[in-house]
Amino acid sequence: MRLLFLFFVLLFGSDKNLTLNNTIILQKIQNIGKELSKNEFYISYQNYLRYKNLKDTLKKYQRLSRYNKKYKEKLLSIKTELELLKENENIFKSLIKIKNLPPPPKINNPFAIISALTYEKEIKNILKQNDEYYKEFQQTLKKLHELNSLYKQEGKKNKNLEKLINDFETINNVYKTKISTIKAQAEIYLEQIKNQVQREISKLIYLAISIAISILIFFFIKLGVRKYVKNESIYLINKILNFLNITVIVLIISFFYINNATYLVTILGFVSAGIAIAMKDWFMNIFGWFVIMISGNFKVGDRIKIYLQNGNVKIVGDVIDITLTKIVIYEDVTLTTYLYNRRAGRIVFIPNNVVFNNPIFNYTHHGLSTVWDGIDITITFDSNYKKAAYLAKEIASKYSKGNIDITKRRLTKLKTIYHIKNANVEPRVYTFIEENGIRISIWYLAPFITLNMRSQISAEIIEAFNAQEDIKIAYPTYSINGNIEVKEKNG
Repeated sequence: MRLLFLFFVLLFGSDKNLTLNNTIILQKIQNIGKELSKNEFYISYQNYLRYKNLKDTLKKYQRLSRYNKKYKEKLLSIKTELELLKENENIFKSLIKIKNLPPPPKINNPFAIISALTYEKEIKNILKQNDEYYKEFQQTLKKLHELNSLYKQEGKKNKNLEKLINDFETINNVYKTKISTIKAQAEIYLEQIKNQVQREISKLIYLAISIAISILIFFFIKLGVRKYVKNESIYLINKILNFLNITVIVLIISFFYINNATYLVTILGFVSAGIAIAMKDWFMNIFGWFVIMISGNFKVGDRIKIYLQNGNVKIVGDVIDITLTKIVIYEDVTLTTYLYNRRAGRIVFIPNNVVFNNPIFNYTHHGLSTVWDGIDITITFDSNYKKAAYLAKEIASKYSKGNIDITKRRLTKLKTIYHIKNANVEPRVYTFIEENGIRISIWYLAPFITLNMRSQISAEIIEAFNAQEDIKIAYPTYSINGNIEVKEKNG
């Protein structure tokens, strides 16, 4: 604390005649000096003085460096320090810490009202921040006056301190004027924003009324359509009326905001998004049609299988038409029909958007006409399972021989399009241990209409197994032990 006091003594003047009777005044001077040493405005002022002194020193060393090279190094050091203190070159700019107001935004559409509210909040924050800085500056000036008063109580006059106070008083007047100017400017800006917001709200109300009238008109037209038009045509007419209504609404919005081409594009984007949401399924069906046509994953004439409703509904059949909105399938008798549907021969209409979120199986993609089909049969544990597997494979090979040759040719073609590694087309037989016997799983290539071949192979396998004494087809059996031992207890 004593060193801090000596610092201010040297800065503001010599105090050689201080006595022990000035202890209280000395303590106050020290406290104020400590506060000022951390004060942002006081530090900025000292940096300004330092900058001025360095400027004078620079001129001096520039003259001396002409005659003596040893001053050049010192000259470089001064230039570096001046560069660091450059922001303190102007005392007003350094001490008057005022944040200027941003220009007000143009409110020419309803969405810009949000930016207006944000701007108003930003203006208030800037004014508050400016007031806080100004109050801090005034507190600094007050401390300087208090310090000067303490020196006067000791009968001393500190010229450096008085000059500092005079500079701060001058800055204070400029500071106060700038604060008032900023506040007046803020009032003008906020009033402009308020008027623009009110204008946009009025325009929005008129727009809402116009849209409501359009909706009501088309609503009454729809009521008339339902009364006088046949049921078969109502759906199509309603779609057309919805489209016309939306078009009229878009035109109304365009007339309201035609003076702002940029916003017109924006609002049309929002309207288009609204239409897309309102008629999402219809648009998705059209996009699905483009995907089907471009991708070539399936086409009219292909046999496909589609899972619907999270796999709860399975449709297998031939594609007989693909329109802008739907896939038309003729349902055939297939293994899926046998296992799940128990119905066939229906015409099934499936929306095109099914291609986006449902698996689709194509049985005849790029000319393929065969699929792997499998038959499982279980034999007893004491059966000759090797012979059973051999017989099953021989039967499967006999029926699938023609399909193997066709599939080889098709796969050769597919390899030019897809990366197919496993091209083994020979029948496969697997044996598995199950709880009630040994399961023989036979896999073979069959036409995509698999039921006929499946039926023939199943019948021949049963006949072949029944003809063998060491092969027995397993089925659920129960063994009952009739020997019940009864023990009598001798009494």
